[in-house]
Amino acid sequence: MVTVGIDRIEEAPYRALLKNQRIGLVTNASGLSPRYCWRGTVEVMASRYRVTALFAPEHGVRGVLGPGEKVSHGVDALSGLPTYSLFEDMVFAGADEAATDKAYMPAAESLREMDLLFFDMQDVGSRYFTYASTLFYTMRAAVSAGLPLVVADRPNPLGGEVVEGCRQDDTCRSFIGLTRVPIRHGLTLGELARYYNGAYGLGCNLTVIPMEGWERSMLWQDCGLPFVRPSPNLPTPASILVYNGTCMLAGTNATEGRGTTTPFTTVGAPYVNPLELTDALDSLRLEGLRFSPTHFIPAFSKYQGEVCRGVDIHITDPRAILSVRMGLNLILTLQAMYPRNFAFREPATPDGRWHIDLSTGNDTLRTTDIPAEDIYKAWQTDAVAFQSETLSYRLY
Repeated sequence: MVTVGIDRIEEAPYRALLKNQRIGLVTNASGLSPRYCWRGTVEVMASRYRVTALFAPEHGVRGVLGPGEKVSHGVDALSGLPTYSLFEDMVFAGADEAATDKAYMPAAESLREMDLLFFDMQDVGSRYFTYASTLFYTMRAAVSAGLPLVVADRPNPLGGEVVEGCRQDDTCRSFIGLTRVPIRHGLTLGELARYYNGAYGLGCNLTVIPMEGWERSMLWQDCGLPFVRPSPNLPTPASILVYNGTCMLAGTNATEGRGTTTPFTTVGAPYVNPLELTDALDSLRLEGLRFSPTHFIPAFSKYQGEVCRGVDIHITDPRAILSVRMGLNLILTLQAMYPRNFAFREPATPDGRWHIDLSTGNDTLRTTDIPAEDIYKAWQTDAVAFQSETLSYRLY
């Protein structure tokens, strides 16, 4: 079994850092400690050190809120600790730093009675996933308040050998793409923190508690760790394996399966012929994947209560999956097969930016007729460059 960072908090160098400190804890339900009786990070830290407050990312401290749902300040019912929101609203206006700071950064007044910040959440290896952006804002807040930050590291469930996708243009900066990393970045959160500190010159007094036993070749199933869903719509390791691809559908009028029991591995729309789409996707021979026709009715999100038709995505070889490549092919296949029906969602941001551009990092997919494989090859040039640039920040 891989030993995660939270399981090492009583080792001498880390205990010395944490003992007698007033600790602000940035965590949620994805923080779990196998060593300490399979209890959550809140309970483990509060029983051993002086935790004075909790900071809640998207989905809340207990991980029950839906995507984009407002997280409120309050008191955690189980621990009795005051809780400060790090997700007041989904703000896409990247040019408005005051708005994004207010929505996502720990407020200065919430940090006045603290000596240290401690960060422990399970990432999914995706630029879209907001925990990486929460880490960046936490580091900035720690610097502003003059507080040290301790990051308890956890595995990248996609491993650390494969990097996919481009880095976003400056015009596409948002909370689902805050820093210039590829879509599938190939780093752990501890490594990302080191990268942020170096590449962005944050000057954070950073300590990463590294894992023991994790190697870059490991996927989640190789770690021997209990699986806890990192968010309500990522209920299985399979959903995480394809998330970087099917999450692109959030910027379209096809559904990525939210509102079903198999989000991100079930996709479609009312206008799809499931047999035709299955044949089209299978003909692409995408590595590690097969598809089967399906019908479903989302209980919430897009097409709530309507019959949708599409495909279930099946994983035949988890190590072979190139999810970003799959996402590009999926969107362009839907667009080619259903030109009168398929559409990208209209801009919903004050400055008129498209969701698909914010998630993929540029407008190439939306505005050009370039084949999926050519887009992917161009994006991989960026991914390979990033992989080389971040070698010095790796811990494993």
